[in-house]
Amino acid sequence: MEKKEAFKFTGRDAEYYDRYLGPIIFEPYGQYLASKIDSTNVKSVLELACGTGRVTRHIRKALPATVKLIASDISNDMLTIAQQELDHDGIEFRVEDIQSLSFPDNSFDLIICQFGMMFLPDKKKGFEEIYRVLKPGGMFMFFTWDDTLNMPLFKLMINETIAPVFEDEDVTRFFVPFSMHDTGLLEQFLTDAGFSKAKAEKVELMSGAPSAEYVANAFLRKHMLGKEVAAKDPSLLEPLAQKMESRIAAQFGTSDLSFKLSAFLTTGVK
Repeated sequence: MEKKEAFKFTGRDAEYYDRYLGPIIFEPYGQYLASKIDSTNVKSVLELACGTGRVTRHIRKALPATVKLIASDISNDMLTIAQQELDHDGIEFRVEDIQSLSFPDNSFDLIICQFGMMFLPDKKKGFEEIYRVLKPGGMFMFFTWDDTLNMPLFKLMINETIAPVFEDEDVTRFFVPFSMHDTGLLEQFLTDAGFSKAKAEKVELMSGAPSAEYVANAFLRKHMLGKEVAAKDPSLLEPLAQKMESRIAAQFGTSDLSFKLSAFLTTGVK
């Protein structure tokens, strides 16, 4: 049986991903990550799982113009949007699978991945590939989400609203983005691949959205999760979206929402 995926965005879904999810969850951490870049002696940078380029924009601004930046993703649809959005010299876009990178050994001074490592079927291979293409002394920086239970908005949406609809089947796929939150394991992934100075640090940031309806659109009506619900029973989608919207409004307000996000920034040196 083919394993179901709840977070694979292609075509129009990639556009919705950028429009709705981008401002809510990727911008805050993109800005934070870019602020932590030390570009001293950095001449080449690889971004993995760049998606629609939300983080790429901030990385480019944080680097001197002379630094080569390659932004890669496994989805050509995502890269197409990134290329349309970012008209900057010094960014090369490439389709790449983290588990089988096309670059020679010792190619990059810095590698960055924001919220992509959780989706790798073979995480061990992914970390080994990243280590391989890093130059000696180079750094790998990556973000992974905290447990949904530590983020009230995601707990409400995933644990309390979406997962119960699928209580008669395996709901693991809905928690894949939040599956790498054990700091010991995060550091162990790096150490096992050969990295030194492995360190995972929790980063809590505030984010927001214009309305409860916007959030319900972002994570259900205009999200692959909505397609999952509709595939189970088309009549469930809109009532569930309205239920989610009302729950969000009750907990966070109907407009100018503010909520806490939590993630881990893990770094290691080759």
